Amino acid sequence: MKKIFTLFSAIVIGTVGFGQVVFQSDLSSWSGGNPTDFMGSATNIPGSSVWEQTVGVTYGTSMASLINTTASHQRFTTQNVSVVAGQAYEIKMWVAGSMGSLRTGFYDATNAAYNTYNPYLNMAVKSAGNLVMLTQAVTVPATCTSGQFIFSLHSTDPTYAGAPFYLGIILDSVAVTAVTLPPPTLVDIYDIQYTTDISGDSPETGNIVTTRGVVTGVIGFGADAGRFFIQDGSGPWTGIYVYDTTPVTLGDSVEVTGTITEYFGLTEFTSVSAVTIISSGNPQPIATDVSTLNAAQEQYECVLVKVSDAICNNPSAGFGTFIVNDGSGDRIVDDQIYTYVPVLGNAYDITGVTFLSFSEVKIYPRIAADIVTTGYASVEENIAFSIYPNPATSSVKLNVQADALVTIYALTGELIYQGIGNGLIDVTNFSKGLYQVVVTQNEITSTQKLIIQ
Repeated sequence: MKKIFTLFSAIVIGTVGFGQVVFQSDLSSWSGGNPTDFMGSATNIPGSSVWEQTVGVTYGTSMASLINTTASHQRFTTQNVSVVAGQAYEIKMWVAGSMGSLRTGFYDATNAAYNTYNPYLNMAVKSAGNLVMLTQAVTVPATCTSGQFIFSLHSTDPTYAGAPFYLGIILDSVAVTAVTLPPPTLVDIYDIQYTTDISGDSPETGNIVTTRGVVTGVIGFGADAGRFFIQDGSGPWTGIYVYDTTPVTLGDSVEVTGTITEYFGLTEFTSVSAVTIISSGNPQPIATDVSTLNAAQEQYECVLVKVSDAICNNPSAGFGTFIVNDGSGDRIVDDQIYTYVPVLGNAYDITGVTFLSFSEVKIYPRIAADIVTTGYASVEENIAFSIYPNPATSSVKLNVQADALVTIYALTGELIYQGIGNGLIDVTNFSKGLYQVVVTQNEITSTQKLIIQ
């Protein structure tokens, strides 16, 4: 009874000092082989890997041994609990383990979304096989009123001692309390991004911080629509990605508070609790001159950069992207913010924000002025078709195959016409001037000039 009293004394003290206890369990209630307070809908650890232990219990009559010997995390979650939108919660967990890693997180049941996880705790270091109390905190999203607290684990002991001593990470008791976290530290973007670690991970990973910067781009469509970039000053290490959809506009000066997270090598703000617009209409940072090769360096992650005289060697690289090369190496240009149709062989100055997507560093131009044609492809080379009449005033006909792809560009790079086959092409609405006709047939692309009078 003394041990049970100790637990509840701690909870009462927490309630008085910090706030409301929204969840507590000593894992003593089990049904069908699983603890009744847990195994919420976001749980993906198999029930066969959750074992009731009754030997060596400190709190109540049972505890749970959680087994996941793989390197991929599995979730053990509470049942749904009511929470306060935007509130921070402290998770106290009494655990033991000699191997494996454990972290906490939150599943937003209101919006069916996973919140950012806390950093992993190495059980060999934190516990060394002894029961200890560990704490982590999570902040509920601003639109969430219901969810599940997550215990994520991996790499537990693979030796599987026999019952009742199945090895894993032992969870003996849990208490979740509403708390007031200290004000986040104001950190410059440079200090968030700058690192000498070969991994490129931010030194602030896992920390809740506040920073300020000018909005340099807002993603226009796709899964990341509405997410945005901010930058403080110019040069290396000055930009960062904000995984939040608070409405902002290019040139807004903003203050952002959230958790710094590494997502497949990209440093970003997640679990954003506040975005405050300080002012609008601010000038953009001066773009940093880089080569198409060096644009992929860690120091330019999410920084506004400029590549010069880069020749388009693939105008249609898939999903609205194209590829340019200034002689140092290929770089993908993406249409997530601004769409542009380049001309094969033309040279361009391209300004945009760098972004890591699908393991490729890409440049995201934002406005029409971000792409300037600096050189034109020779339209007299590789002539494998003819155009009649040329010059033309009303219509033209190409002697190409019936399945040939015909594309006509203005020399500014604007797409004017695209079609299949060798029928008449109406050019009555074309402005007078010089155009580039690109034909692809038999897997060979040829170009020729067209004059409209």
